[in-house]
Amino acid sequence: MANKVCPKCGEEYSDTYRKCPFCEEEAAINKGKRLRRGGKRSVKRQRKGGGALGIMLLLAVIIIAGVLSYIFFGDQIAGFMGIRTEDSLSGDLDSSVTGTAGEQDPATLPDDSAGEDDGTQTPPETTPLALDSPAEFTIPSGETGRVNVSGGTGEVTWSTSNEHVAVVERGAVTGVGGGTATITATSGEESVSCTVTVTGDPWVAPTNFKLNKSDFTISSEYPDPVQLKISGGEYMSATWSVDKPEIATVSDTGLVTRMGSGTATVTCVVDGQTLTCVVRCG
Repeated sequence: MANKVCPKCGEEYSDTYRKCPFCEEEAAINKGKRLRRGGKRSVKRQRKGGGALGIMLLLAVIIIAGVLSYIFFGDQIAGFMGIRTEDSLSGDLDSSVTGTAGEQDPATLPDDSAGEDDGTQTPPETTPLALDSPAEFTIPSGETGRVNVSGGTGEVTWSTSNEHVAVVERGAVTGVGGGTATITATSGEESVSCTVTVTGDPWVAPTNFKLNKSDFTISSEYPDPVQLKISGGEYMSATWSVDKPEIATVSDTGLVTRMGSGTATVTCVVDGQTLTCVVRCG
């Protein structure tokens, strides 16, 4: 007997069959007829199914064996392959910090002596008080110049040697009358000075200052305050006072107020000239 190869399904079958038994079997299955038992087709299908199952079981066994090997022998395998695990890295780090005796290498310790505080405080650096502007300058009468200083140990205060020539406020120097004055800046125990020359007519102290009243009365019926005024020209300063404050009082601007009955004297000193006025309180 010889075998034939079915041109349709590619199966081999005995030449004793007129038609391919495998194709007939497949057609019977499709029509819902009873399957033939045994035969080459049944045997081959069983072999194919068994081979696939065997491969799956083999893969499962290999995977399980790999997992168990990693669990029980992971460190040894990693060491053999040259892989450093997290535990080994942490172990190396601990050994590098603590050493074999559990102490850090003194050579790696920070030098605490550099940051020690001996309880003393270093005072801030200061520079001496100094002029940052010329030691001498000239301005016209009525004009303002500027004196600048630097350094010092505190607040700077200003003064002038002659208010009738120049006045100063926070370094701003204003000419008053012709002449020369010394402007001084003071900070703590230090002081620096400069000279200002003011051009123009010199300041002349007037000698004809007068009060608008020399004697007046404030009665109890009309106790309104009385304003005293200075006449005779411009003045630099005026100071008011009264000898009997229980009878009358006077303000810094010359306003006189009745306080009781009697006679009192109001005194005004204006640029060195003394003026007086009698106040009668009824």
